[in-house]
Amino acid sequence: MKQENDFDSETGQLVEASWNPFDPDFLINPYPHYELLRDKDPVHRTAFGNLVVTRFDDVAEVLRNPNTSVDRNNTAEIERPEHIKKLQEASMDRPPSILMLDPPEHTRLRKLVQRTFTPRSIAKMRSTTTEIVEDLLDQLAEKREIDLIKDFSFVVPFVVIHSMLGLPDADMLNVREWSQTLVQTLEPNISPEQVDEAIWGGAQLNEYLTEALAWKRNQPGDDLLTDLIAVEEGGEGLTEPELLSMISLLFVAGHETTVNLIGNGTHSLLNNPDQFQLVLNDPSIDSTIADELLRFDSPVQNSGRLLLEDMELSGINVEAGELVLTALGSANRDPRFWGDSAHLLDIKRQDASRHVSFGSGVHYCLGAALAKMEGEIAVTKLIRRFPEISITSEPTYNSRIILRGREEFPVDLGSPK
Repeated sequence: MKQENDFDSETGQLVEASWNPFDPDFLINPYPHYELLRDKDPVHRTAFGNLVVTRFDDVAEVLRNPNTSVDRNNTAEIERPEHIKKLQEASMDRPPSILMLDPPEHTRLRKLVQRTFTPRSIAKMRSTTTEIVEDLLDQLAEKREIDLIKDFSFVVPFVVIHSMLGLPDADMLNVREWSQTLVQTLEPNISPEQVDEAIWGGAQLNEYLTEALAWKRNQPGDDLLTDLIAVEEGGEGLTEPELLSMISLLFVAGHETTVNLIGNGTHSLLNNPDQFQLVLNDPSIDSTIADELLRFDSPVQNSGRLLLEDMELSGINVEAGELVLTALGSANRDPRFWGDSAHLLDIKRQDASRHVSFGSGVHYCLGAALAKMEGEIAVTKLIRRFPEISITSEPTYNSRIILRGREEFPVDLGSPK
């Protein structure tokens, strides 16, 4: 619950550092809260018992430290609600996502999968992504008033992933529905109803992907799914359950972060007219725009680690066994690291790629290059095609703690160029 003494009654300014993702104001704009936490309480004990670190150096230290864990089995002693236990039991017959694995198992899987996410494979998708975006913009030109999330930001990465995997277009709507039920499982505040939806969606998606794998083994092509089936190291490849887990992850986490990059990024540019004009008039920004949009309003706000050894963070000793949430969105705006312009959007920022929106260390996002390529093409093509685009009403937010994004984003595209 929101604390009354968080705000000064006369100035309306935040006066008490707190991390409360159930506060609607926090979800809409967490950045003033982050600033206060960085200044007053950089290693913050939340009302939920865990710690949150908000300074860049602390976040980077936790993410890069090999003596931390993302394996949920290491937090088995933490009491969980019945519906969370139900979700865990439903997924016990499937291998855990690579997101929840520690070395050496994480290392083995990553080594296998990263062979398919090479710069060459991403470059190969660039022309396909450009074609997908331009075709979609052609269709949207006939509508003028759209919901940018539903009609554009959501569609682009989904069609790209579907195309990369070499799956039939006819199945796209079903896969979209099933994967959306699973997105909420990445959030700590999932409801019992959402758990039931996720169990149903997971079963449907698993059945579909099992059939798709069998079909692809008999009909191999020049696509990511064929590459994943074929990849092996020292005679060992991905097992069928591991393949299913990896492909599901692409549709769930991989897709949602790119949706938020496009939506958050476009909103940021529309609220910063000078930067919007740079997109229109200066093609040199194409090489830096995605990283700066990721830094300025990160699609992934937090990433958790269990400490396996004592660590010193901002001069404070944190003991092994603590669950520490790294506030990526806060680290990306820490003036101690970025300087006095940390709070400003600057799409020409030359060191923007040092952001931690994709994590850091051994768990750095495998699909980072793909997401940045999609975001760059989608945002720049949208703005250059529709230079009169404007917000018709302020967007709503998805109320998620981990994956921050706009839920609805009404815009008027104006006349196409």
